[in-house]
Amino acid sequence: MTVPTIFSLLCAAAGWYYLLHADSAAKLGDFERPADNQLRIRLRRWGGILLVVIAVAFYIGFRIADQHGNPISVMLCLLIVCLLLPVVLFLAFVDLRLTRKMREAGRSKRQ
Repeated sequence: MTVPTIFSLLCAAAGWYYLLHADSAAKLGDFERPADNQLRIRLRRWGGILLVVIAVAFYIGFRIADQHGNPISVMLCLLIVCLLLPVVLFLAFVDLRLTRKMREAGRSKRQ
């Protein structure tokens, strides 16, 4: 039971860190459009929130499986995890696309 607990704690810590440091993306406001910067901040906040939700669902799912053995509850928790993981990956992908867009705009200004 320690591995799922450790994984949940690490996932929650990453989400918490991502959530708390989403505002530091405002420092990129000098290099990108304000609309893109606001989108980046919102994406990071939502990504952090969803990572914390994933951590809680993963922990609860394994805790229920360990103590009660209720298969429907376990499947529901793990289904939530499986559905939210692609959403978090999509949010991170959009953040990377915004970074690429910012870099290309910076290169075109220099040339």
